[in-house]
Amino acid sequence: MWLNLKTGFYSVVQKAPCKENELLVRARCKVDIDKLQELLKTKYQFNGKVLDTPQDDYAYRMIVPRKIFASFISIAVNDLVHDKFKKTKSWDAMNEWQRDL
Repeated sequence: MWLNLKTGFYSVVQKAPCKENELLVRARCKVDIDKLQELLKTKYQFNGKVLDTPQDDYAYRMIVPRKIFASFISIAVNDLVHDKFKKTKSWDAMNEWQRDL
């Protein structure tokens, strides 16, 4: 699942090395995964470790318990305030990232 949120752009999957109750959150940008790590630590007391995987398409990864990530997404949905995605900073960041490909 791709997520373009205020904190950054993420790809979320359930695959190894995750357990059944965990998700692998991946990011291409270190700033994005660092923002998520800090938010999860502050709001959920979850000290997730960022894995550097420069050889992969998503260079940064973090294993997150499914329940914690579900709570995080629920809050992100409730915080939704824009009427068009194109008016957000995430849209600008996504377009900038795509230009760099």
